[in-house]
Amino acid sequence: MPDLLSPASDPTPGQPESAPGIRMADAYERIRSAILDGVLPPGGRLSQVRIADQLGLSRTPVREALRLIEKEGLITSERGRQVVISQTSMADLDELYALRIKLDTTTVRATVPELTDPDIAAMSDCLAAMDKNSAPGLFAEFDAAHREFHMIPIRLAGSRHADYSTQLNEHAERYRRIYMTQPSSYQQSRDEHRAIMDACAARDGEEVATLLAEHYARIALTIIAQIDPAFEPRQLRSAVRVARQGRDGQERKLASERRLAGKSLPL
Repeated sequence: MPDLLSPASDPTPGQPESAPGIRMADAYERIRSAILDGVLPPGGRLSQVRIADQLGLSRTPVREALRLIEKEGLITSERGRQVVISQTSMADLDELYALRIKLDTTTVRATVPELTDPDIAAMSDCLAAMDKNSAPGLFAEFDAAHREFHMIPIRLAGSRHADYSTQLNEHAERYRRIYMTQPSSYQQSRDEHRAIMDACAARDGEEVATLLAEHYARIALTIIAQIDPAFEPRQLRSAVRVARQGRDGQERKLASERRLAGKSLPL
């Protein structure tokens, strides 16, 4: 494993060490960032002992940090074996974004009519934060606002929906980072999020569901076209077809297809 994790700072003389929760949070952020930034590449193996040594921590906070990172799908582990950094794959992307479309579009159909004016104002604030942090070096700040934007209508469905949607969103972060390297990705993302917010402001759950499905699909299709154009995203196509089954039927489907025109893998 590369020696690329900086040791945690030593406590000031005469002061107690950081609380265990803070130590765990520090390990979590450092390991997670190293994985997402590609410092620790997919398929690589991690040693709890070496990580603990590099960070200047005991194995307990490192073990807890790895447990949280595993819940995000970034690593896998088996009893008695080393921790392995999860591979990215088009099959995983296909399944992940199909799940996101199925869960989130079904949810917003029910919750968007219940949004309040303060909810819409909060979404607008998120868009402003995303615009402010649109430079490539500010992905973490952009993505924090981006996650909050999408979670505002989802939370109205209850904690179970919100927790599972959050987990899928976290799993998708590595793929979003690939997408955001495209030259026009920020402007495309901005336009799509603005349309979603306008539909939320109109309390039009059907329109939000359709726009959200297209937004997720466009991200996945862009990544597939970049990495493996021959890959067939069957689950994604199926999920989008279901999401498009709204009040306007064929007319909405045709309008949706026009918005996705130009992609090499039409849905």
